[in-house]
Amino acid sequence: MKRSYIDGNYELDQGPLTIRPFEDIGRLLKERKKSLKKQRKNVLIGSFPQDIEKKSNEKDSKRELTDQELFLKAMEGVRPLEHKVHVELEARRKQSRKLKAKKEDKEIEHGLKELKRLIDGEVPLPVEKIPEYIDGPTINLDKQLVKRLRRGDFAIQAYCELHGLRADEALQVLDGFLSDSLMNNYRAVAFIHGRGKSSPGKPVLKELVKNYLNRGRFRRYILAYSSAPSWDGGPGVTYCLLRKRPVKKKRR
Repeated sequence: MKRSYIDGNYELDQGPLTIRPFEDIGRLLKERKKSLKKQRKNVLIGSFPQDIEKKSNEKDSKRELTDQELFLKAMEGVRPLEHKVHVELEARRKQSRKLKAKKEDKEIEHGLKELKRLIDGEVPLPVEKIPEYIDGPTINLDKQLVKRLRRGDFAIQAYCELHGLRADEALQVLDGFLSDSLMNNYRAVAFIHGRGKSSPGKPVLKELVKNYLNRGRFRRYILAYSSAPSWDGGPGVTYCLLRKRPVKKKRR
């Protein structure tokens, strides 16, 4: 249907239409829908060229490199050292060896001087270095406490003289001395027994004191014992620290 101009007025023309602008709109919409659907499908499967390239790069990055490729990658930017550097490193090594040898010579010289002082009697030999040295008890021994004891850090409150006594007499004196020391609340005492150089075998009195401290009736009052320092008798005297209360016996 179209409009015609006749005598100044428009009239509707009842003839067939020759121009139909929306005739193919249905087909165009279907094609548009198919195109969008195809594009979405391509996005999902990664068929775009940029996606294909990205996936290819990711695959290459995940590929395990060969030993040669790893070596070349690790050596990137490496340049050979100049000859001068090798010479300087060798010179430093030689200097280091000379300093080390010089330091060792000084240590040996110092050790020989100290040994000569010990032999000449200028300095006392540490009591723990003497074969006759003893300490204890063997159970629950506090090494730091023993170290302080043999160094003489504790003031001795009473000495027990055992020289010249027979073993049975010394045992009675030792037992009575410990009993009195505990009653008087003494904490540091000493036993003078000598080194036993005149004994045919082991030192009798020294072994008696050691065994009594480990197994006697007052053994649970013994906190620690040790040979005295060299300036107070050395291995011929035994220092002893006493507890205020006996240690409890552990139940099995």
